[in-house]
Amino acid sequence: MSTNLLDEYCAWSPGSKIELVHGQLIVGDSLTHSRRLLYQILLGWGIDAIVALAPEKLWWQALAHTFAAPTVANLDEIDTISIQQWAEQVNFSVENPPHSSRWCWAYSQLRQALNLALFSLGMRYERLGQALGGGFVHRLGSHGLMPDIVFFRGEPRNCLYEYYLDGAADVVVEFVQPGCETYLHAIKKPIYAAAGVPELWIVDVVKRQIELLRLVEGSYKTQTPDEAGRYTVESIPGLTFFPHKIWLAQDDWDYPLEEIWFEVAIDAPRLSKIPRVGEGVDWSKALMKFPTALAPVKIAFDDYLYWCPEAKFEFVDGRPDIGGREGIKGLAGMLLMTFGLTEVVKLAHPRDWVRSLLEHCTKAKDPTHKVSTWKLARDAATFLRDHYSFDRIAVAGDLVSAEPLNSWSELILVVWGLAQSKSDDFNPRPGGYTRPQEIAAQLSSSLPIRLVDASNPLTESEQQILQAGFIEL
Repeated sequence: MSTNLLDEYCAWSPGSKIELVHGQLIVGDSLTHSRRLLYQILLGWGIDAIVALAPEKLWWQALAHTFAAPTVANLDEIDTISIQQWAEQVNFSVENPPHSSRWCWAYSQLRQALNLALFSLGMRYERLGQALGGGFVHRLGSHGLMPDIVFFRGEPRNCLYEYYLDGAADVVVEFVQPGCETYLHAIKKPIYAAAGVPELWIVDVVKRQIELLRLVEGSYKTQTPDEAGRYTVESIPGLTFFPHKIWLAQDDWDYPLEEIWFEVAIDAPRLSKIPRVGEGVDWSKALMKFPTALAPVKIAFDDYLYWCPEAKFEFVDGRPDIGGREGIKGLAGMLLMTFGLTEVVKLAHPRDWVRSLLEHCTKAKDPTHKVSTWKLARDAATFLRDHYSFDRIAVAGDLVSAEPLNSWSELILVVWGLAQSKSDDFNPRPGGYTRPQEIAAQLSSSLPIRLVDASNPLTESEQQILQAGFIEL
């Protein structure tokens, strides 16, 4: 299965994006691709990892809604044999739609070259503004888009935060992904217009075309360069663009393209460096659990920004890897919200969902399934006591919860009175280790360990964990 999964996963291109549009997570410029990614996560990380992200009762309801499964009224009284027999008799085949976009090397080359040219105009030479490449989030109201290139000049039109640009950029450049043209023109272009992005340039590498769109009275109008091929960029005073020249440089990307593609007037207004004004998001209020339901649930921008990993599509250890374990968890959770559980259960045969849910139920009733994790907690506590000075240590979170451990569980250790040095690094005993959080994370290769220093101000999520209960070691 890993070989086939790798072949399917290779369809993702370096230009694939992870965007928030109308409260849905759109991956790779297509809602179909969003479904495809969730299916690949399910295959690579296991159906148990998906099941762990929503309440068990909702999964049984989704199976009843979609496949007419027997109703499960009481989780403590499931007729295991009957529901297994029902699942085996269901005639169902999973449909995995093909990846519709096609990536070509010239796409990445030209995108990078144009981004570097605008970057040079913004920072190294002319100081006309600032350019950011693909993967940086452009917030437009409740939407979080990842344009291929944005060029902006700061307030009053836009404001740069640590992880996103808020407000309409002065120029947005989008490259067409073949097969995803409808998403760009019918969905994203109206969002850019409504937000007030004055210049939208759409580049089609396959057709060797660039469409220059200018916002005029609330809608985009196609612009045509003059007879000399000059295009005046009204949103960037003093800047002229020669769009036809971007197709002449494909054989040599090393020379300073900004000097060939752009012309800057001597009296063009220059800017100082545009500052980042803060993070822009209160991370302490991020969702601990995903509010899944049978029907789709809209994703808020702050939660999208917290859970969305870098759009770097990789394949590690036989499964998709986008931002590591936490990145995959965030994507999977938001995709459950995007589709709703009645659609998600169509990604596997009912027998697979039933098997996973029954195993979850069995584990929840087994008083011994956390024994090995308790041993790990005690061993980790002993190690930390031997190498660090602190007053108390306790276990919190998943291990002390009534819920069974799952694919996303972590071991949370809380310490009080941890000595600190003047450099704000933790002060170990002589001959000991430094930074106990980093050391604690390395004490287990299976279950992640997180160390919380309760002597410092706690985030809202950490406060919730402690309020839920802890047990001292």
